[in-house]
Amino acid sequence: MSEHELLLVQLGDALSKVARPHRCDDQLPAEVRMSLWQLGFPCSELTSREELIARLWARKRRVLTAMQPEWGGPPVTPPAAA
Repeated sequence: MSEHELLLVQLGDALSKVARPHRCDDQLPAEVRMSLWQLGFPCSELTSREELIARLWARKRRVLTAMQPEWGGPPVTPPAAA
């Protein structure tokens, strides 16, 4: 598994933990906050889930974009019509 693929799995796991249904007054569990810190998302008890979800999705989009090769058009130009 490549580094990008591993990061995508980790980001997906973090998203599933942060985005799961919760009560308004629930804080993120300590182990979730710790895993977010390890992924480069510093957060505290006061960091909103909405903010974290937006940041996680932004990182996931960047990784997905980096993994996809740029499309440079068709590889061969079709012959001109006579």
